[in-house]
Amino acid sequence: MTSPHVIGIDIGGTKIAAGLIGRHGLVGELEVIATDPESGGSMVLQRALALGRSILARNPRPTEPRAIGIAAGGWIDPTSGRVVGATALLPGWAGIDLRAAFEGELGIRATAVNDVQAMGVAEARLGAGRSCGICLCVAVGTGIGGAITIDGRLFGGARGYAGAIGHIAASRSGPRCSCGRRGCIEAEASGPAIARSFDACRRRGGGRGVGGAAGSGLPDVVRAIESPDRAAHECALDVIAKAGARLGRVLGGLANALDPDVIIVGGGAAAALGEHFLAAIRTGVAEAALEMIKPGVVPSQLGPSASVVGAGLLALDGVTGSAAPM
Repeated sequence: MTSPHVIGIDIGGTKIAAGLIGRHGLVGELEVIATDPESGGSMVLQRALALGRSILARNPRPTEPRAIGIAAGGWIDPTSGRVVGATALLPGWAGIDLRAAFEGELGIRATAVNDVQAMGVAEARLGAGRSCGICLCVAVGTGIGGAITIDGRLFGGARGYAGAIGHIAASRSGPRCSCGRRGCIEAEASGPAIARSFDACRRRGGGRGVGGAAGSGLPDVVRAIESPDRAAHECALDVIAKAGARLGRVLGGLANALDPDVIIVGGGAAAALGEHFLAAIRTGVAEAALEMIKPGVVPSQLGPSASVVGAGLLALDGVTGSAAPM
């Protein structure tokens, strides 16, 4: 008997990725398109639906997908599949009914979950946490998100929104976050936040951001790590160390509350900044976590496919009736 396959799709602030998913992960290659969030939530949804149709059309029987799992930024009602809240990173996204849209368009069963919650499920079952009972997963990219899994099952909390690590207050003030508040760790340790800090460091030293008048982006920070320009090099290392340590202290505090086996760090910004960022996070965790806890801090193993895979695994749970979220 052919094992069931489903579609997994990840709708992020920068890209939309989709692929065919089985119990052991991605089957074949990911298909990726740009999100174009500035076009508004309705247009982003149309782009995602078109990508879902493309995957479905390329997979005829007997491997025809039986369901689709949707991972997306924002706070998603686990019962209805509706986006009940979103930050400024995805304008016009709040209020969109993902499950109804995909079921109506593709004619197959759909489930919807936050993108980092999906990543956490994938890492817990098939990636860096597959031998662990309790995993705390954090994704650092354009924003910061998180997920908690227990024995491979998603812990959603009372309302399904557990894991909003980026919106934990790290200070009483600080830069304004994408959620509208000040003091969130996302506003200090996400990819754009690190790039802004890099520019500020360069200006303090009498230089300017290497991105010019438009400001630097995270790729500029990454290049500065190995730059022969001593000032740029030192600024890059300094802002990475500070941001990573701040995030690590938040994660260490969460570890005191959750006592996880492992903390898994993923996301595009974390991957780009590499060991420098990971080492700084480990330093912050060590400062904040109780001595008897001290979980290991490890990088994601599934990389850019993690949320696609996790969304697919949760859709498979619905098909097979196993491993339902806690």
